[in-house]
Amino acid sequence: MKKTFLLLSVVFLSCNPDEPQQNNEPPLDCSCDKVVEVSTFNVVGTPQNPAINYYSIYTTINVCTQVQRQKTFTTTISSQTPQVGQCR
Repeated sequence: MKKTFLLLSVVFLSCNPDEPQQNNEPPLDCSCDKVVEVSTFNVVGTPQNPAINYYSIYTTINVCTQVQRQKTFTTTISSQTPQVGQCR
């Protein structure tokens, strides 16, 4: 009888109550339109103004509403062109 009681005690003490699972994912930013596709082309200026213009057409999807949009962006700095994965 003592052995049975001891065995049951060990079994019950080793069980943990169900703990709520922690969600380690960051909350969604509903103002984020994530870039999923980018097409960029360059236009070289005139000999008097040799600046290069970068024209981009890109597609975004909102992370909360899943609404897809097509947008345009123009710049003279190549590092400012939209990149896939950015929030715009």
